[in-house]
Amino acid sequence: MLKLILSTKNMTILELSKKSKVSYSTLLKIANEKFDFVNVSSSIKRKISEALNIELNKLSMMLSYDDLSLFSSDDEFDLFKSHICHELKYLNYKKFLIKYLKEDSVFEYYQNKQYLESIYLLSMIDYLCESHNLPLVKDYDEIRQYKFDKVYIPKSLYYQLLTRTIKISDIYQEFISTFLSHNIVEAEIEKVA
Repeated sequence: MLKLILSTKNMTILELSKKSKVSYSTLLKIANEKFDFVNVSSSIKRKISEALNIELNKLSMMLSYDDLSLFSSDDEFDLFKSHICHELKYLNYKKFLIKYLKEDSVFEYYQNKQYLESIYLLSMIDYLCESHNLPLVKDYDEIRQYKFDKVYIPKSLYYQLLTRTIKISDIYQEFISTFLSHNIVEAEIEKVA
């Protein structure tokens, strides 16, 4: 959970270590959920809390999954994501890129204030470009700077976090950084049925 908190703050573990004066190794263990935050000394908890500018009680609740206010989930957005992934599977990456770049859907969604759709589609285009060693589309550089205040996750993942049947660290390795840089959790592009 700490990795996602840091992501929303545009901060790395190393930056948190320098700012909080807490060892990098301790923070890494907390971030990878190898070390329970409950067992951390109160002075270290306070240092982390102050460095993140999050009230200690709230930070403790977030790291113990008692406070999921960092996350947001949206059924319509989940459907949109599913549609885009299915379309990619159906078209293949080249036809998908040609279609969405020609239609300029990223700008269209953005101008219509459909930011989730715009940023998701941009993330998908960037992901495909990076995966296939293609240059990023420079026209989207301004939109590319957009980052959501909350982390958007699929409803199914939200329920798993809520019921504590999964931890962020269990699935963090599968997150695609292109999406996560905008605070969108995506890991299932290739797994669409």
